[in-house]
Parts: sequence; C-alpha cells; structure tokens
Amino acid sequence: MKALLSLLVVVALATPAFAEKQPVADIVRDQLYSWVPAGLGIEKIHVPASLAKGAYEPEAVTVEVPRELKAGRPSVKVTVKGKSAVFVPVSIAKLVDVAVATRAIAAGTVMTADDVAIEQRAASNASALAPAIALIGAKATHDIAKGRAIASADVALAPPLARGTQVALELHRGSVVIRGTATLEAPARPGSAASARVVSTKTVVHGVLQAPGTLVVE
Repeated sequence: MKALLSLLVVVALATPAFAEKQPVADIVRDQLYSWVPAGLGIEKIHVPASLAKGAYEPEAVTVEVPRELKAGRPSVKVTVKGKSAVFVPVSIAKLVDVAVATRAIAAGTVMTADDVAIEQRAASNASALAPAIALIGAKATHDIAKGRAIASADVALAPPLARGTQVALELHRGSVVIRGTATLEAPARPGSAASARVVSTKTVVHGVLQAPGTLVVE
C-alpha cells in the first residue's frame, strides 16, 4: 500500500499542469497591463464576435502593441494559435475613483454604506457616474449588478435636508478633527456644498454635506 501511494504521488508530480483557459479579453488585458501608462487604465477590450465566445490558454494568444498606448481607442494585434490575426480596439481612459456595487442591489433599495465601495477604474464617462458621497440614502431606480460602477441614472438621490436641520459637524484642521453640531443655513442634498451655523459659537461654516447628515469642513 505504501509503495502504491508513493507511486501515485510521483505520477501526480510528474503530470504537467495545464494553464486554465480564459476569455480572450482577460488574456489581452493581462498582457497589456504593463504597457498602459501611469494614471490610465483599460476600460474595455472590444473583442470581435469570432473570438468572444471561446476560451483559450494564455500561451496560445499573442498580443502586439503599437509603439505607445495613449488615452483613446487604439487597436492591438491579437493572434490566437490556429486563427488569423485580428486587430482589437482597446478603450483606454483616465483612472478615477468610482462607486461600485458590492452586491446585487434590487430596484427600490435604499442604499447603505454596505452596498457601495470605492475603486479606481478607467472611466471615459466619469461625468455620468454617480457621486459616491451622495449614494448613501439614495434609492436604486432599477436592479444593479454586483461589481458594476454606479451611474447617476441608476439611482434617485435622497431629497435635500431642509433649512434649519441639525447636522453633525466635522471640522478638519490638519490631523485634528473637531466635532460638534450645526444647523443648515439653506436646503442641501447629501454630496453637495452646504453652509451651516455652529450651535456652540453661532459662526457660519462651509463644507460638504455627507450622508446621512454630517457636514465636513476641510
């Protein structure tokens, strides 16, 4: 029995490991990673239908990169073993902080901090994305898939807080944070600039209203 087990171990160790097959888009992304300039990222790889459905071993795919990759939609030459080479467009954009759904969010859900994470992603349409600071308390207008960047069209933002609403105050002075309470001088929506009067000193401060009701003054 001991000899049989030893034989099985030897056979297992001698068996060559085969690379797991992957979609072409993933292989191309991995090969292009080191070619993308700092501050930019790959937003999307526009794989043609002839390659999109298959899965291949990474060693079977060769990617030829132009002299320099820049923001925009350059094409790279992709050759899959046994197939003719094709030119594949690649969308490259600036890396920005993006609010991403941490789990599947059903339509009508009022979002909490557990539903959203901030990630750096390439985004050519950054202006269409929802401001992360305003998402807590926002309501999903339709189903949002896990891992998806949340766009402004995906949510209905929370209604503005009325003038006179009492909010928590965080006054940042270097590494020091002074906390207190204040009342809003005008209606303000989470994620927007707001002015409030400090309860203890009656002075007016200006900052950004963060959900669910905290005014942060830098």
